[in-house]
Amino acid sequence: MTSGIHFNLHGDVPVYRQIVAQLSFMIESGDLAPGQALPSARLLGDNLHINRNTVARAYAELGELGLVEGRGRSGTIVIGPTLELEGALAREKAREIMQVAARQCVELGLSAAEIQSLAMSLAFRAADDVLKIAFVECNTDRAKYFAREIEGHVGLRVKPLVLGEFNAADERADLVLTTFFHLTEVRSLMRSDRTEVIAIVVAPHIQTLVQIAAVSRRRKVGIWYSTEDQAVSIRDSLTASGIMNIVVLDSVDNDALSQVDLVVIPSEMPNLMERLQGHVKVIEFGNVLDAASIRIISDVVEDLQRAKTRGSSG
Repeated sequence: MTSGIHFNLHGDVPVYRQIVAQLSFMIESGDLAPGQALPSARLLGDNLHINRNTVARAYAELGELGLVEGRGRSGTIVIGPTLELEGALAREKAREIMQVAARQCVELGLSAAEIQSLAMSLAFRAADDVLKIAFVECNTDRAKYFAREIEGHVGLRVKPLVLGEFNAADERADLVLTTFFHLTEVRSLMRSDRTEVIAIVVAPHIQTLVQIAAVSRRRKVGIWYSTEDQAVSIRDSLTASGIMNIVVLDSVDNDALSQVDLVVIPSEMPNLMERLQGHVKVIEFGNVLDAASIRIISDVVEDLQRAKTRGSSG
């Protein structure tokens, strides 16, 4: 693998970013297949005669791109490329644009190496100008769900992060969003002066509340979430509203389900809904982003993007 990596120590693009660009291409083109383990940072660094920290930084950025994943003693594993239709269409459109640009550069007399160096330099500068946003939650499903929701409102990629599963020192986000429930913990993790952390309100959908309120007080309602803290928080909110027939489930096995008449589960877990169908009545606890929070996010993003643009042009 290392025979395919080349870099220029004297160019404008940092070495770790040159490694990112080349490994990304290998993964996207299929030369590095999903499930394949990359050499350790120490081994690749030794083979390339560079500091292992440079390789580690490249691997961290590949992880942010969703192309590799660190798996402890198993090392760094290829998990990309992302195959979603939207991503595939974007890459195909980008290929068409770059094909025309590359041909024009060749006609101007530039070599392939010069074009590669120039393209990487421009691409990384452009990436630096884009606002980096993350959304932090305590489980994967909610993190991905709300990251997509926020993306739809701000028009920028939002990276989902799960508490306990990322290294805050490796995250170079300009804006980190989370819920008020996790605000203190997230702020303690994200101590960088260049990272702004704000909390948003995630409220239960009104239809969810209407369905639960309509349940007979003689029936027992179970709440199951992937974390007990979230389930307890929902139970306490419903209890404060006068709905007292709520219990928190520690599982959704047959013994637990036999104790309740229906179960409230998070809407971001459709597989669980399918699993419970036919066993017990299910109400999906749908959450929505608070309208005021959406406005705040949009305003903050606009301000940060404006400041970032001024900084890059200054």
